[in-house]
Amino acid sequence: MTEGNGHEPLLRAEGLATHYTTADGVLDRLLGRGETVRAVDGVDLEIRAGETVGLVGESGCGKTTLGRTLVGLREPTAGSVTYRGTELTVCDRAELRELRSEIQYVFQDPLASLNPQLTVAESIGEALSVHDIVPADRRTERVRELLETVDLHAHHATRYPHELSGGQRQRVGIARALAVEPDLIVCDEPVSALDVSVQAEILNLLSDLQDRFGLAYLLITHDLSVVEHLADRVAVMYLGRLVETGTTAEVFAEPSHPYTEALLSAIPEPDPCWDGDRIVLEGTVPSPIDIPAGCRFHPRCPNVIPPAEYDLAVDEFRAVLSLRTRLSEIDADAGLEALLPHADDRAVAVDPAAIRDAHDIPRRLSDPDADADLEDALETVAAGDLSSARKLLASAFETPCETTEPALEPGPATHPIACHRFDDRFVDDTDTDAATESVGSTDK
Repeated sequence: MTEGNGHEPLLRAEGLATHYTTADGVLDRLLGRGETVRAVDGVDLEIRAGETVGLVGESGCGKTTLGRTLVGLREPTAGSVTYRGTELTVCDRAELRELRSEIQYVFQDPLASLNPQLTVAESIGEALSVHDIVPADRRTERVRELLETVDLHAHHATRYPHELSGGQRQRVGIARALAVEPDLIVCDEPVSALDVSVQAEILNLLSDLQDRFGLAYLLITHDLSVVEHLADRVAVMYLGRLVETGTTAEVFAEPSHPYTEALLSAIPEPDPCWDGDRIVLEGTVPSPIDIPAGCRFHPRCPNVIPPAEYDLAVDEFRAVLSLRTRLSEIDADAGLEALLPHADDRAVAVDPAAIRDAHDIPRRLSDPDADADLEDALETVAAGDLSSARKLLASAFETPCETTEPALEPGPATHPIACHRFDDRFVDDTDTDAATESVGSTDK
């Protein structure tokens, strides 16, 4: 892998946002109907010449939308994208078309990205023709050279996409991107649609091409093992925003955002005897239509910060917060039994003890004041007044993670992490040290 040259970034995004509406037709959009999806919601990102930046996160976090916005396939709602000093968001169609020869995109599904009615030679030759890269009488030779560059043979030029394997189709997609001699390629999940046996071949090919041509990559993936193999730097994305950035070594070895820690724990371990802890996050990624206040990750965070007025262990508070989340989700018509997910068809007494047991809340919290406040709320639930119970729990067990959005900035680690556990305003020195030890302990 080639290290960044430390000079002005090849591409820079600042405050980049891409929102769209769920409105179906033109009239709905004109009348302001539909809901706003905040797919990308304020991202700062830099890619330097010759380096690979890995963009990681779960499905639905906005990775692909960000990648397509960076190359002009989607129009941003706000912010800027600058390539070699040129602001892409103000370029006209002709200027963008000219820049297409310098910025290319390799799509996740190689079959869907290739025209089924064109042969391999025609697909690659189309890029050569549109951008007038080589004279018409040399295009056949150039196509052959490009196929050899991606470890295919001349006879593949006459085949159609359905006649190729998944790995061969992805190689064609890479060859088509290389045809215009770009400086930057956005690779959107380039191996996720391929067999495991082929994935390593494609990743090694990308690495070899980078060394040979000095390419820069934005590697979009949900698989941190892919990032570990290829990337110089990592940007971790959650619900439209970056929550951690840094060199690959920093992100893998030093204190990490709790979301990054969960992703790291999910990397497959080849040792069958490995008995390390795998972090299973509660729930799913919230909708980008209804983004949680404060830290966007707090509804699922296993290390959410307890209220300052209580002396509670993190796992105790996490259980109480999970109960709060469940209370906010259930409908009054569903009945109180909805709070007891393991109840069967028999009549079940919904009392404070049963609710504690169902949500893994200790029969006595370590802080007596917190336990008294919780018991008041649980008795209100058992009495059937869910609205008042929600208010009691929200008032007594409010966390700074749900009220204040964390900034993406260096803390105990040298690289930026958007997490209140590394902010002196919300934790004391002892808590910070404990968080550092806890979050940095994902050795496998």
